[in-house]
Amino acid sequence: MKSKPLLTWQRPTLIILQRKLLYNAMKKELMDILACPMCKGDLTLSIEQEDEKEVITGSLNCARCAEAYPIRDTIPNLLPPDMRQ
Repeated sequence: MKSKPLLTWQRPTLIILQRKLLYNAMKKELMDILACPMCKGDLTLSIEQEDEKEVITGSLNCARCAEAYPIRDTIPNLLPPDMRQ
C-alpha cells in the first residue's frame, strides 16, 4: 500500500492558516495555536523587531525538524521550504 505524501493533505489547512495570519499579522498570542506545517512540532518565536502589538521581523523555529519560517513585515511565511520564493 502506497502512502500519500505528507504535504498533499496539509496544503488546504496551510492555505487557510496563512490567510488567517495575513489578516491578523504575527501576534505573540498566535504561538498557542501554531505548529510546524512539516512535522506538527512546537514552534518557538525569535524576535528581531517588534512593536507593542505585533512581531515585525523574526522567525518561527521548529526544534523537531529544524525548519525555520521567516517573519517579514508582520507576516509569517509558513509555506514549506520548496514552495517559498
